[in-house]
Amino acid sequence: MVNEVPVFVVGAGVAGLSTAIRAQEAGFNVTIFAETFPGDKKTIKYTSCWAAANHISVATTNALLHQLERETLSVFLEMLKKDPLIPVMIRPHKEHVQVLGPEGQKQLDHLSNCYSDFRLLEPNELPEGVTKGAMYSTICIDVPRYLPWVLERFLALGGRAFRGTLPSLSALLSEEDRPSLTPFPPTSTNVHPSLNPVAIINCTGIGARSIGDVLDADVYPTRGEVLIIRAPWIKHGLSYYYEDGHLTYAIPRQSGDVILGGSFQVDDWHPISRPEMVKLIKERGIAAYPELLPPDKREARNIADLDVVEECVGLRPTRKGGVRLEVTSLNAHSKSLPIVHNYGHGGAGYQSSWGSAKAAVDLLKSAVNE
Repeated sequence: MVNEVPVFVVGAGVAGLSTAIRAQEAGFNVTIFAETFPGDKKTIKYTSCWAAANHISVATTNALLHQLERETLSVFLEMLKKDPLIPVMIRPHKEHVQVLGPEGQKQLDHLSNCYSDFRLLEPNELPEGVTKGAMYSTICIDVPRYLPWVLERFLALGGRAFRGTLPSLSALLSEEDRPSLTPFPPTSTNVHPSLNPVAIINCTGIGARSIGDVLDADVYPTRGEVLIIRAPWIKHGLSYYYEDGHLTYAIPRQSGDVILGGSFQVDDWHPISRPEMVKLIKERGIAAYPELLPPDKREARNIADLDVVEECVGLRPTRKGGVRLEVTSLNAHSKSLPIVHNYGHGGAGYQSSWGSAKAAVDLLKSAVNE
């Protein structure tokens, strides 16, 4: 029987979906509101569909993020034990570093504490031009399959969803102020949602900058360009750190595609790929990982021989001060209720998703009990 205590989740990206499921498991009757859902045509407004999505911890000095990432990795590994066919796989990942500085050493030390089979590569295992390397096993997520899978899990647990563009969080509390809402999926028989939730969970990502009742000026995009390469023979991922600070990364997916990246452009809102960046990603990609090319094309190392499926641009929802996991109050339409915030993950959305969801629902339970 579905619990009758209603909670609203705003946002249907990986953070919103994961948090909605954890709230259901905690006994809440959850309704998701979003402009974009998994399976929709890709849009620059919806970051989760563009993500490369693996688990490589970046929390060298951030205790909260480290906790969220550790929890998430544990959840993914447990999910794989229960169902090896989910759109997630474990693959070896290599780190190649041209010149190892203090920050690079700190990152390798951190990774050695995150992944149980971490080992440094021997000198004879390093390609020319690489002075330091490591290998470990980690999670790779097939995003086009994983997002619908998580949504289906939410719906199967009795969740409801509505599509609409919200001017503010408080608009959900008033029939007069609510925008037009349509059930999702369109075949759903969902009745009009309640006006009296006990709380709202804000998982709006980059939208937290512009949605009313939040308007978080600390949120900004870190623009990322990647290419989807068809290369089903690739069996391990790679992070290649150049001496000039650039990073090339390759992340295999279950489908046989490989994500080749990338770029990290702060406060850059440009929604489509730039030819010069595409060319640079290709050049650096085959220099760092020539195996991305078909076997008979590797000697020539011609970027035209990469089988490019798609050029992608996403806006990582970064936030000054890091992830926002806290509770505030919303007072509107003669109502007062808690808002649980869960956004600002930057490029760590997938690898901190289940940990963030648990933390957000812990906040939710405390706020509702109070």
